[in-house]
Amino acid sequence: MDCHNAIVHPTVALIPAFNESRFIGSLVLAAKAYVDIVLVVDDGSTDHTVAIAQKAGACVLQHAVNQGKAAAVNTGFRYIATLNPFAVVMLDGDGQHKVDDIPALLAPICQGHADVVIGSRYGAIHSDIPLYRKVGQMGLTSLTNLISGVQVSDSQSGFRAFSAHAIAVMSFTANGGFSIESEMQFHIHEQALRICEVPIHVLYVEKAKRNPIGHGMQVVKGILGIATTMRPLLFWCGSGFATLMISTALLVFLAAHTTMALSQFAWLLSLLMIGMLLSIGSIGTGIILQRQRVMLQRMETSLKQQLMRAPSAASNETLFLTPRERVYDGVNQPLN
Repeated sequence: MDCHNAIVHPTVALIPAFNESRFIGSLVLAAKAYVDIVLVVDDGSTDHTVAIAQKAGACVLQHAVNQGKAAAVNTGFRYIATLNPFAVVMLDGDGQHKVDDIPALLAPICQGHADVVIGSRYGAIHSDIPLYRKVGQMGLTSLTNLISGVQVSDSQSGFRAFSAHAIAVMSFTANGGFSIESEMQFHIHEQALRICEVPIHVLYVEKAKRNPIGHGMQVVKGILGIATTMRPLLFWCGSGFATLMISTALLVFLAAHTTMALSQFAWLLSLLMIGMLLSIGSIGTGIILQRQRVMLQRMETSLKQQLMRAPSAASNETLFLTPRERVYDGVNQPLN
């Protein structure tokens, strides 16, 4: 379905959805009051999500099979980029986010103060969040903050806003599953994007679809996988140094406190030496991968600069764009 219209720089609401027929209709109708276009990316739903979203007035893109949230967001970002958007807000399709918070999220983008705005469930607004969710979210946020180098209060919030520049420079690991919110922090660090948080309301109207422990472990696995490629020096060298310190401390302790036979000690010493060699190898791997990543980034930057300097057939033409008249000021007022 084509979402292009006469608006030069539309604001767009992106809703990744999978089997959300219970909530998607009312969510689309409510979101339309605050944005120009509502885009639903259906990730292979087997219920009536697509039909209901279309009937409610959303533009809908479909995946033939379920590919995960990261793939749905990639699809949405790529399509929205063709709309030349003014700003984008992303929210979950399960009804937990209040669309009345959309203007507050869009305000820093529209005012030019941020590239990414995270709706935090742990700000000034109090919401009833189950204890197990709080514990899990705090743990995942601490891990994400530590490894990504970007500090936020709610790394797992799916309610976010983006500038056009942000969606142009971010793409996500297709098999990253629900670690996409954490992956965004790595991109924010790498691309030096401006970030801020605003408090949001949240309402959990039904039990979690996935086992919380299993879901949390999947996110942790995704975060560590992302770290190996996006921050290799920190991940590999950090792991190597930690293993090296543990091996050294264990060797010193055993040498000072054990009375085992020489042959037994030799076996133990051999194992510890292997651990130390693996640690050194891990550190070396981190250094090599980091150098390769820096080289690739320099090549990418150089290529972009060459493309920008390349003559264009349209370079002598003057492009007049209609300025957007509606600018959010943070007041929760729908568009007329």
